[in-house]
Amino acid sequence: MHNGLDQDLKFLVNTFYNQDHTSSIEQCWEQILVNFFPETVIHKQASAIESSQLSDDTSRILIPVMNSNTHFELIHKNNEQAFSDKDIDLIDSLFNLTQQFASTREAIERGAHEERQRIARDLHDDVAARLLTLIHQVKDKKTIELTRSILKSLRNAIYTLDNKSTTTILDAITDIRAEIQDRLNPLGIQLFWQQPENIERFIFTPRQHINLHRILHEIVTNIIRHANTNYMHIDIELQNDHLHINVVDNGNGFDINSCIPGKGIHNIKNRVAELNGMVNWSNHSNAETGSNGCSIDISFPLTTQ
Repeated sequence: MHNGLDQDLKFLVNTFYNQDHTSSIEQCWEQILVNFFPETVIHKQASAIESSQLSDDTSRILIPVMNSNTHFELIHKNNEQAFSDKDIDLIDSLFNLTQQFASTREAIERGAHEERQRIARDLHDDVAARLLTLIHQVKDKKTIELTRSILKSLRNAIYTLDNKSTTTILDAITDIRAEIQDRLNPLGIQLFWQQPENIERFIFTPRQHINLHRILHEIVTNIIRHANTNYMHIDIELQNDHLHINVVDNGNGFDINSCIPGKGIHNIKNRVAELNGMVNWSNHSNAETGSNGCSIDISFPLTTQ
């Protein structure tokens, strides 16, 4: 027995308009069918159909999938039950509503993409151009370096506005490692870096790239300011399509539970949450050196190329 439209109107609206932007219309459509037909199972079949079809023995319903060369097969968990023409009518109504939602979401995303492109052009042509002019005009070395850093941050922000572009993890962490090395070298802090060899099959979205970059930037900033350390170890691993990062220093140590978190820690937590990941701080004691450094563990899921 399926749930009626009148009973599940709120669920339908929430499904349409609160879906994560990464969810496909196929996932949304399957979620709707699961909710309206809870006593059934859904199988995905490798062929496209244009309309819902009731099998001759009324034991199955074949259901089209939008923008896909597949279709769903709906079967009762209790094989003795049968479907009816009313089920077909409900599925057709839901399918039409989902098609309208898909068209609306596509139009919204297209408009948002065009607006992001306009903002990116304005930032590049105006603000970035002014920063370049400033770099060539000033003579003070510190001002030049600061301006270059601001320009790089601006370019990263422009890059993230294009939510369709991607980069390989290898390219991303190579850039991040180079920046961290440049910050630590003048301070005499040694960087030990480990990463897996075969990571080309994974990609970063712009948001993943910029979030990881700023997470590690903030961590390095905190270590430089507070840790009183002479080395930093960053270990990157791949496990079950998740990226795991461990950052360790040999400084003063840090207890997240007994401190008052500042803006930097809040920013790290918020960015890790945006990556659907986890972060944990702990003390890292080294019996050989007698140091009580800090260990930070970060993990979040990845996208396969």
